[in-house]
Amino acid sequence: MKILDIHNIKKVGIVAKVNAEFIQNLNVISEILNKFNIEILLENSCAKAVNKNGYDLNSLALQSDFIICLGGDGTIISVCRKSAEISPFILGIHAGRLGFLTEITMQDCEWFFDEFFKGNFIVEEPHMLDVRLNKNGKITHKVAFNDAVIMRPKPASIANVEAFLNKKYFNTYFGDGIIASTPIGSTAYNMSTGGAIIYPLSNVFSLTPICSHSLTQRPIIMPKNLTVELKAYKDEVLVIDGQDTFKMKDYESVCVGLSDKKAKLIRHVSRDYFQILKEKLHWGHND
Repeated sequence: MKILDIHNIKKVGIVAKVNAEFIQNLNVISEILNKFNIEILLENSCAKAVNKNGYDLNSLALQSDFIICLGGDGTIISVCRKSAEISPFILGIHAGRLGFLTEITMQDCEWFFDEFFKGNFIVEEPHMLDVRLNKNGKITHKVAFNDAVIMRPKPASIANVEAFLNKKYFNTYFGDGIIASTPIGSTAYNMSTGGAIIYPLSNVFSLTPICSHSLTQRPIIMPKNLTVELKAYKDEVLVIDGQDTFKMKDYESVCVGLSDKKAKLIRHVSRDYFQILKEKLHWGHND
């Protein structure tokens, strides 16, 4: 098992959402890391923005001791998904809309790295979701960080999704669709549709109907050892983390379950998930 050894960190990769502030933010991070004699490696699109040579994501993940994701939650989600086989250590720094994953801001960077190199950090390892698309016996494997959603393709249509557990018919969902969510993704689309908030390091996943046409359909929490097979036969689409889309009619079924693959997220040791929930969701406020 790979260990993040602060005494032997030589190279740090950077993946970023390239925007108007990117070069300024890169300069700030570079100046800080130079104090610790750390070489910075850039992902291809970042390198192009500053006229340097870069690396594709997998090469960057293999050569770096950890990767800095400079952007919003979407940047972290994309990197975790695309590098799931390597599972690099990842540090999220906010340079977009502040979300649940990137609580460190650019203003925090100097403080955080001083703390980090003193050993004041933890690595959280939330499970991702295993998504298997079956087409004539050929299986296409995908990984979801937040969720896999089967939904109606048009506003006027209705999704019709059949669910099976252990090859036995379990349920049919009529409505706008259904969300299979990881624990760490439970505060994303899942929460907006009335799904439960799940502690990010739990060994479960959830199924949440979207605008069900039946009042008896409710979210359900599934254990790690269960896999749910989902079938849809019309124009429903499968959307993984809002980034990849597949037509359900092109596949016999889609199986979802909690994956053995985990993200490795670097956090400050003082991070309090429940305090973050309280602040971001304004719990305790009398609005």
